[in-house]
Amino acid sequence: MNRKPTGWERTMGWGAGDLSRKSFLTGLTGAAALGIPRYAPGGQVVPTLSLLPFLARPTTESMLVNVRNGPVDATARLEIKASLGPTVWGAAGADRSAPAGEFVNWNVGDLAAGTAYDYRVLMAASGEDLLSVATGRFTTQRVGEVAFTAALTADPHTGSFPDGSGPIRVLDDVVRNVQRDRPDFVIALGDNVAWATSRDYPQVDDFGARFAYTMYRRHLAPLSVSCPHFGLIGNWEGESGKVPAENAALVANVRRQFAPNPDHLTYPQGGSANEDYYAFDWGPALFVVLNVQSYSAPSGPRSSPMDDVALMEDWTLGGAQFSWLEGVLAASDHPFKFVCIHHPVGGNAGTQFETLYGRGGPRAATVGEQRLVHEMMREFGVQIFFFGHDHVFLDEVVDGIHYALPGSCGAPWKFGREVTGYQRYWPESGHGRLTVRPDLATVEFVNQAGWVIHQFAVEPA
Repeated sequence: MNRKPTGWERTMGWGAGDLSRKSFLTGLTGAAALGIPRYAPGGQVVPTLSLLPFLARPTTESMLVNVRNGPVDATARLEIKASLGPTVWGAAGADRSAPAGEFVNWNVGDLAAGTAYDYRVLMAASGEDLLSVATGRFTTQRVGEVAFTAALTADPHTGSFPDGSGPIRVLDDVVRNVQRDRPDFVIALGDNVAWATSRDYPQVDDFGARFAYTMYRRHLAPLSVSCPHFGLIGNWEGESGKVPAENAALVANVRRQFAPNPDHLTYPQGGSANEDYYAFDWGPALFVVLNVQSYSAPSGPRSSPMDDVALMEDWTLGGAQFSWLEGVLAASDHPFKFVCIHHPVGGNAGTQFETLYGRGGPRAATVGEQRLVHEMMREFGVQIFFFGHDHVFLDEVVDGIHYALPGSCGAPWKFGREVTGYQRYWPESGHGRLTVRPDLATVEFVNQAGWVIHQFAVEPA
């Protein structure tokens, strides 16, 4: 018999009956996974988190830890220690009040660069003792000529598919595969969330966004507790420039709550106060994360709501982002430079419709504003242009620049030659593994089964 969701479930972004599903958090079960209070052996009520820790904004001296409390008002504390030092836990600031269902953020400071830390979240109901409810580990931003591993994912479209479905099982498998690599961080290349109306229509409320981001956080949790997350905007995030600014802002507020990104103050390279484009370095590499969606707007009549632009020239980073990109690349002397975006600032696909939709990857290198971006990448020595959107693995070199698409980690549509125009591609799900050493950067395409199906390497500039 169907029932309506309770008020608590609506607050959490759950539908009726979701609490009985276990697939949303592979590897974590029971009360802690569901956000339901549990009882210690002595009868003490132990609050739990409805969303486990999410790491973001890693710098040489700080890390943001974001959690969401469950249904019980609580006191929360975050403790931290160096992974290789003595077992001496120190509190990251004063204890916090954590009302039921609210987010708690700790901006943990006074850390050392390139250092591994363990942390734990402790909580207590009123009058009870603090007990550990979540643990994790992270490494702060590395500097200099050091090696590291990072991961790239794309297009899970979380929120479009029910728990237990094939696409969700794909996401869970990819999360486990990435977790085994123990990367320093993951870059999610857009369409990380999606819901029925998020691509085509302005959002008049935030329910769809809250549901989708809640689901994304739950499935990402085995990774996000120990791997900082860098996200970017795809065409399903609900923040397209084709919708009124106030509707896009409604969804952006949810994104910043559930999946915080760096802003214009986090790194010396600057970026957007809306956390939708930014740049950072890690060891010998510079990463530039762009937003192709929010500053593009359709012109003229559209044949359907899906049409993101009516003219190819309407795809744009916008004047401010474009100038910022040029300044960041021009100022960089990093041996490795990587640009990340959901799709090129243009398109050149198998059909006119798909071309206007931004498909075609490397085929668009000389089209629209992407031509200018490509020329800029050539001038300043960018080696790899990472993108998503087309749901397959692709590696194609244009003027010495690898246009690399690391598959899809959920969306089941594997677009073929008739859609994208690609001549060589791998229609599998998976992720990209990036290994950077001072003398070489290697990208491996890892499929859902965990097998490397393709790899390439670039040398320092």
